[in-house]
Amino acid sequence: MENTHDAILMEKQMTDEEIEIAANESTPRFRFVRWFRNRFFTGVIIALPIIATFVGISWIVQKIDNNVLRFLPHQINPRTYLGFDIPGLGLIIAMIVLCLLGVVASNFIGKSVIKSGERLLARVPVVSPLYNALKQIVTTVAKQKDRAFRDVCLLQYPREGLWAIGFVTADLSGAPAKHLPEGYVCVFVPTTPNPTSGFLLFAKKQDIVILEMTPEEGAKMIISGGMVSSNEEVLDDDLDIERLNKKVAKKLAKEKFVQEKIEKSKKPNPLS
Repeated sequence: MENTHDAILMEKQMTDEEIEIAANESTPRFRFVRWFRNRFFTGVIIALPIIATFVGISWIVQKIDNNVLRFLPHQINPRTYLGFDIPGLGLIIAMIVLCLLGVVASNFIGKSVIKSGERLLARVPVVSPLYNALKQIVTTVAKQKDRAFRDVCLLQYPREGLWAIGFVTADLSGAPAKHLPEGYVCVFVPTTPNPTSGFLLFAKKQDIVILEMTPEEGAKMIISGGMVSSNEEVLDDDLDIERLNKKVAKKLAKEKFVQEKIEKSKKPNPLS
């Protein structure tokens, strides 16, 4: 009954030109083209993340392999006997070496050796500042790994009225804390689409808005330019089943109405 009512309304609203266009759209050729287009773009949407992930992982593994295998002696390098490199071998060797380094650094003798090496590096003019800075950064991040990027926030940047997404990294400390009042936090504002660069801002706690988002969701939103804002599936986001059913029903009613028009136009006129 509802479909018939929709068809009557469509008959009143559609012109002859619109009927002709709709008739062309209902041909088998157009249906096949539309079906092929929809399936093609669906395949592209599914394949792009898979391909991008595979290419990214392959690039990382290849870089690690190239940098690790070149230090292997010629006698034990598999390329000498096989004529080609084994993919992932450099990554496996790097993981084993790092694991052994961690075992050595965990006992008394290893700690003594490492401290002796650090004292030796401290005497080198150019290497010493770089090593100390990197060590301090790594140590700080390792100690605060549970707190780093703990909150995603909104703050007005670069001027009032414009809002940006940032990550609260820590409470303000060090020399800047001596010149600013209490209640400031460190906020890292990444750039889009490359979140590895950005700006470090010192903001008051009352000037930022903490969002109910995980750091992963915040990073996705920044990288995608706002197109992805949560971990929910895109197809399930804001999906209205009732509205979709009505749209399908109207589409079927329209196709039925057009088909009846075409059949009527093919019948001979008894008055002629």
